[in-house]
Amino acid sequence: MRDNAVVVSVKESLAWVQVTPQVSCTECSARSLCAGHKDGAGRLAVQNPLQARPGDEVEIEVPEANYQKDMMRIFGLLLVASLAGLGLGYAARPLSSLDPASNGLLGLLAGVLIAATGLVRYYRAHRRKAGYPVIVEILNRGGSHGET
Repeated sequence: MRDNAVVVSVKESLAWVQVTPQVSCTECSARSLCAGHKDGAGRLAVQNPLQARPGDEVEIEVPEANYQKDMMRIFGLLLVASLAGLGLGYAARPLSSLDPASNGLLGLLAGVLIAATGLVRYYRAHRRKAGYPVIVEILNRGGSHGET
């Protein structure tokens, strides 16, 4: 999905832009991705490979394909881990004084906790830029290009 925006400020490899959506945000499958990179004023952090500067009108692209892969990875791993934990907890019932249902519940919770911890560590360690929208074109350079 592509939208037009105006660059408000630039910091390192990111630009803060004010977006003018071309379609309703409620129809976009990656709307929560953008919401995670917005500040209180509704500005959005985007990658700035074209070195856009404050005042430039730009076109940004939200990488929906990567977003969908990440969601499948997260929810798939949590589902597999919860089922594996449930099964292992139930299978460990001879080793525990708890009833089978309690063992299964503890196994499920342990599986989810381990998977969630692993996912958090993975995404923090890899700090992939794929989650950020990207400036793909500078449409109109601002009048004071580069001056803030």
